[in-house]
Amino acid sequence: MTSSTAFASLRGFPEIREPNALFQLSAFLFRMGLTLETFEVVRPVGILLADYFFFSSLLLLLCGRERHLLKSKGSGVLAASAVILCGLLLSLVVSGSIANIAAGNEIRIIALFGLFAPLAVVHSKNIRQNLFFLIGGVSINCIIAILTAWVSPDISKALAITPKVDTYAGPDIGRFSGLAGHSNILALSAALAILIAVGLLLSEKKSRVRWAILLQILLCTFGALLSGSRTFLVSLIPGLIVLLFWRAMNRRVVLRVCIGFFVVWAGVHYLAPGLVTDYTKRFGATSAEDTENYGRLLTAGVALAEISQRPIVGWGVDRFGEAGMMFLPDEGDYLPAHVSFLHYWYAEGLLGAVGFLMLFILPVRHMLQSLKKKPSDNLANMLRLGLSVFLLLFITSNLHPIVFNRFLYVPLFMFAGLTAQAPGSIKMSKTARRPVARLATPTAQATS
Repeated sequence: MTSSTAFASLRGFPEIREPNALFQLSAFLFRMGLTLETFEVVRPVGILLADYFFFSSLLLLLCGRERHLLKSKGSGVLAASAVILCGLLLSLVVSGSIANIAAGNEIRIIALFGLFAPLAVVHSKNIRQNLFFLIGGVSINCIIAILTAWVSPDISKALAITPKVDTYAGPDIGRFSGLAGHSNILALSAALAILIAVGLLLSEKKSRVRWAILLQILLCTFGALLSGSRTFLVSLIPGLIVLLFWRAMNRRVVLRVCIGFFVVWAGVHYLAPGLVTDYTKRFGATSAEDTENYGRLLTAGVALAEISQRPIVGWGVDRFGEAGMMFLPDEGDYLPAHVSFLHYWYAEGLLGAVGFLMLFILPVRHMLQSLKKKPSDNLANMLRLGLSVFLLLFITSNLHPIVFNRFLYVPLFMFAGLTAQAPGSIKMSKTARRPVARLATPTAQATS
């Protein structure tokens, strides 16, 4: 694969210039970060392992000639990130803690929205390869959950490094989280991986690649069922509906999808016949009186009451993740609200709430505008996948308190960057108007 084909993965993208070795290495390190972003309990020196790769990728990008790409406009992510960072600054000024900007939550916000957001926008040009690395990492995490459940319960603990997140006592309650730190995180990341895998499967022509994708879907399904999380189906089904019914599918594609789902269903039932039954019983027990659901309603109500006391400036970024925190006797623990939007409003005030909503609204609007311009089939299919991913992640963010987890935000940044690279979405500079090479097809990218 040549350097020019490594720079873009979809027909219809304007190519800036042929990348150098530093840019290619930066792109590889970024993909390694995507692979490891769900490994929440692997934190050498207290820092998420994926962040080491993201920071290294950013450093190499800054050292290369493509560093001007960090100013890419048109994604909507940079505007939303700017509002969230302004909310951070306002919260620090009002609370009088501007001198303590090196505290944990402040650094996390700056890293996520000030550094990783533009980095993901830049590397979204090769989004197809990025997605393969992302679902590959989730699949590995699901394999670890499978081994923990069926081989030894100590596997996850042995692989964890200075964990800051509880491993959620999986064997004790029959729910497993792999290295994701919480069973819901494993389930939601598995739902994201399955949705992306289905989108890639619909446009993949190579037989061996299709079988590899089906294997990843099977592994992620096992991992999600072992997690016992009902949020898996609640988030996945709407995303699949949008993905499958928005695009015009021919008979071959319909047959391919049906065969794929049959293979996964048959594989799960053959390898673990009781797993689906146990999961179905848990899902069927869901009701408004369910203690878990009732607790979520209570914590959300408490969070809204707390927000109403300081709706403009919030309670401070040092209290991120504490919105609606209350003791639930049935759970035997203190739990916060499960709506991420409320956490941003609670901590950063109105700017945090507006910025969080902008992360979803602006990129979706840009994607819809790009689709109206009738782009190439490859780009149109990837934009539709992006819209379904945004829907899944929006639902996900309202089912579990996801404040800084990379698996939610980095895919948002990448798909938002997709619109910034679409024809007509950005104005090319004088030094970037001349294309240097014909772009590679997604199939060539996936097999090279």
